[in-house]
Amino acid sequence: MGLFWSMKPVLGISKDPLLRKRDVTTPLIFRLSVIEGHIPVDDMQLATPVVLATDELERWYKHSTVRRTVLRDGLLRGTLFLPEGEGPFPGIIDMFGSTGGLTEFRAALLASRGFASYALPFFGYDDLPPSLADFDFDYVLGAVDWFACHQSVQHGGIGVVGTSKGGELALLLGMATNKVKALVNITGPPFYSFTDLKKSGQVYWKGVKAPEGNLTQTDEGIYLRDIDASYGDIIPAWKNNARILYLCGDDDGVLMDTYANTFMEACPEEEQKNIELIIYPGAGHLIEPPYMPLCRTIYHNMLGMTLVMGGQTEGHAVAQEDAWKRLLEFFHKHL
Repeated sequence: MGLFWSMKPVLGISKDPLLRKRDVTTPLIFRLSVIEGHIPVDDMQLATPVVLATDELERWYKHSTVRRTVLRDGLLRGTLFLPEGEGPFPGIIDMFGSTGGLTEFRAALLASRGFASYALPFFGYDDLPPSLADFDFDYVLGAVDWFACHQSVQHGGIGVVGTSKGGELALLLGMATNKVKALVNITGPPFYSFTDLKKSGQVYWKGVKAPEGNLTQTDEGIYLRDIDASYGDIIPAWKNNARILYLCGDDDGVLMDTYANTFMEACPEEEQKNIELIIYPGAGHLIEPPYMPLCRTIYHNMLGMTLVMGGQTEGHAVAQEDAWKRLLEFFHKHL
C-alpha cells in the first residue's frame, strides 16, 4: 500500500496537507495513470507526459450496510454509526483533537468492523461551545451515560478512543466513570493541556499552559514538544480498572514520548498489568488508520500557528498499520 502512504502534497496546489475524508458517505477517489518513460517527481508539473492508461480506484470508510445517523439528542451532538443487524454491538465513543469540529472517518471504519460507534465532537461544531475553554466535562460524561444505555450497544461497559486532546479526555473518562471498560489514547498527553477543564461550570482539572518562551521555531513550523510539562497532574486513568492502550511515536513534534513513561511510573504497580504502552520509532503525532500519507505540519486554528506534527514517512506508515490492528484486537478482546 506504499502507493498511498508515500503520497506527498503538491506545493502550491494541495489545499490541505492533511488528507482526511470529511464526507464518509462517499469514497476517496484516486486517479491512477501509467505514463511513458520516467519523469522525476520534481519535474511532474513541468512535463507533458504521454499517458498510456488511466483508471480510478475508490477507497471507502463506511461499508454500504452501516447506518449513519446525525445525532441531536438533548445537548448531545455528533454522528452514530451502527453495523448491519439488530445488535446489540460492542460500543465505542470516538474523539479527536483540539482543532474541534466533527471527525467521522474512524467511527465509520469501526462500525464497518462490527462496533457501534459514536463520533463525538465536543466544541466547534453545530451549537456546541465555539472554543475549548468553554467546553464542560459534563457533556462528555453525559455522552458516555447515553451511549452506554443505548439499545444497540452491549451493556456492561463501553470503549473510548481519542487522538491528542481526545486521548486526554479518554484518560479522564477512565478516571471519572466505571462505564468505560477499555480506552485507547493515541498521542494524547497524560495530563490536560491548554486550558483548565470545567465540570458543572467549576474547575475540575488544572490544565498545563503552553508558555510561549519555550516554543521552538523552525522552517517547518513550531515544535511544542520542548515545553516543560513536568508540573502537570498525571490523570489516574486506571482508577476504575479500565483496560488502557497507550499509543505514541518517538518523533512526535507536539509531545515528548517520555510523557508516556511518566504515566506508567505514576501508575500503581498493581494496576500496570491493565496498561499496554507502545512507542513507535519514527512515528509522529497524527497516528491514524493505515495507508494514509504522513502529515508533518498543520495550521492549528485555536493556537493560530503552524505546528510540526513530526514523523518519518516509512516509520509513520508502519506505526499506523500496527496501531490499527492493535486497536481492533484490543477492543474485540475487552468489549
